[in-house]
Amino acid sequence: MVRIGILGRGFMATVHALRYADIDGVEVAAVASPNGPTEFVSEYTPGATAYDSAVEMYDDASLDAVDVCTPTHTHRELVEPAVERGLDVLCEKPIERTLADAKAMADAVRDAGVTFMPGHTLRFFPEYAKARERVQEGDIGSPGNARLFRQSPFAEPDTWFRDEDKSGGVLLDLAIHDFDFLCWTLGDVEHVFARRQRWDDHEYGLATLRFESGAVGHVDARWPNRPDLPFVTRFELAGDDGLLEFDSEDVSPVEVYSTTDGDGPARDPIDEPLEKDPYRLELEAFVECVRSGDEPPITVDDGLAALKIALAAVESADTGRRVALEEVTA
Repeated sequence: MVRIGILGRGFMATVHALRYADIDGVEVAAVASPNGPTEFVSEYTPGATAYDSAVEMYDDASLDAVDVCTPTHTHRELVEPAVERGLDVLCEKPIERTLADAKAMADAVRDAGVTFMPGHTLRFFPEYAKARERVQEGDIGSPGNARLFRQSPFAEPDTWFRDEDKSGGVLLDLAIHDFDFLCWTLGDVEHVFARRQRWDDHEYGLATLRFESGAVGHVDARWPNRPDLPFVTRFELAGDDGLLEFDSEDVSPVEVYSTTDGDGPARDPIDEPLEKDPYRLELEAFVECVRSGDEPPITVDDGLAALKIALAAVESADTGRRVALEEVTA
């Protein structure tokens, strides 16, 4: 039995808790949150022990691994004591708010020799995974241009996501999904040019990426303060021999709800007709690495690479100039 401790009690903790319950040989044995996880445990992880302190959970609960579903700026302070105790870690993206904290955390992971997997779930979405596979197999020839769009409305705008120091804003927290996908698909990024606009609790960002291969990527990321708007993703991947397109408004295998509140039994914030949704596939991949000790499909270096791209985009938007990846140091 793989015993998991979940850190956090919000949206992603809910998604993960419900999926661990369906994975054979896995038990959510404990949940920790400084805000008190007792109600969360009662609703989503019956039988787990609730803790107010992550370190107390590490020392008391006899765990194999922890799943970090907390705000970005808290990751290092939670991950380092976990890996020092030999615990494997799944850590939600972005892996940290600053590169300095992320690098320190990565060093701690390497020193401990544990499994660490960043939660870049987009790699497990079937449409993105298949597109990447077709690009790698040469189906569109030499990739030249990519356009990606991501819209994620806020149901409750007054959250830590709106605090720039904690989340990094739309270019760091939301666009990083597409930055990681593009890096995974098209290779290393050379430099980034970005713009963003904020008004009335809306935040939109647009980033242009130049890859070492010469390809160009465009990422349009939007946080509208409009809970009536849908969650939407799109991509176009163009090469000299073909074009791949996807639009979630035409075909939507996964629907995401921004809240789990409501009457009646616990509501799953993910609605999908797939036998195994991307979040389940991600957790199964992590659990298998915990069992086998194999390198995870997403590594700590992948998490660092995506973070550097996002931080370059933030710096570019703040300064109005193009930012090379080698310039990102903090």
